[in-house]
Amino acid sequence: MKRFRVAILGTSFGGIVHAQGFRRHPGFELVGLAGHSAEKARRLAGELQIPHASGDWRALLVEVRPQVVSIVTPADLHYPMTLAALELGAHVLCEKPTAMTRWQAAEMRDRAAELGRVAAMNHEFRFLPARAHALAIARGGGIGTPRRGEILGRYPIWPRPESRGMTWLSERGRGGGILGALGSHHTDCLRLFFGEPESVMASVRVQQPRRIGPPGSAAGTATADDACTVLYEFAQGANALLDLDATAPYRWERFEIHGSEAALRWDETGDSLWRLVPGRDPEALEIPEPLRLARREGDHPLLAPFGALLERFHHALLGEAAMEPSLEDGVAVQSALDAARAASDAKASIRVERPAPASARAG
Repeated sequence: MKRFRVAILGTSFGGIVHAQGFRRHPGFELVGLAGHSAEKARRLAGELQIPHASGDWRALLVEVRPQVVSIVTPADLHYPMTLAALELGAHVLCEKPTAMTRWQAAEMRDRAAELGRVAAMNHEFRFLPARAHALAIARGGGIGTPRRGEILGRYPIWPRPESRGMTWLSERGRGGGILGALGSHHTDCLRLFFGEPESVMASVRVQQPRRIGPPGSAAGTATADDACTVLYEFAQGANALLDLDATAPYRWERFEIHGSEAALRWDETGDSLWRLVPGRDPEALEIPEPLRLARREGDHPLLAPFGALLERFHHALLGEAAMEPSLEDGVAVQSALDAARAASDAKASIRVERPAPASARAG
């Protein structure tokens, strides 16, 4: 199997999930790791047996010249890191949210296309078994015409000031907030079932602004959202509600897709799926074997779906399949998030405007 040399930019989620996923896939070889702290990068690289580590991501890319760059950093760094990696000849796997604006996301997408690079987005939630099976059922006509979606999420991230200190996730100017962190995944989910959203109304807000955290962590006032309520409108009258609260005292998620004949519901684990028909008890559906994930005890829950995404990524790098999810998906999601924030600021319905590819504009 052909192996691609990989550098990871980011030492938090990058070390917990990305590094572990790349290590387990026989088609990749980890050769470099960069982080904000050179000491942490070197320590983690030593634990993972990665030969090169640095606190300077630009220097690392020049030194290592990887074939693949995995970007797992605060959102405000995605744009410069992606463009730098592409210019050095690398393919890119970028975390969400895509960028700070849809215009940055579009430039990332267009430059990758111009240079002939594979540019992937880490929407690994697509590979959760229940969600993948639900999408296949809906696209196969199993619920009639899809007409309503609901995604509800409650997360104990900032329930109290002392829950977590001030980080980039609490700074709007760095791309923080729950809308980008999880709303990006859920927006990507809804557009697969209903197509691209045409307009949006939203309340994107800070409910618990104080950030103190445990002893030794930074304190401050949050400017990035910790709660959001978003209503997307799609073509042919379909709509979807996204309601997320990161100040809740507990974790709970529910995903529902309603059609003209039936509805589908799955839970936060992504392993259980139900079909609901009026007048009947919910029917538990068996997940087809090809969609099931090989989970290992003690793993981060996202490591298995990330591994499935890496398998798709490797096939794309070999030219055997188109990459999905790609930076084209990243542009679509970022456009919807931009519109949601604009709608919240304006307290009005806003049309979702998505930048067309440079090749289409040139034509």
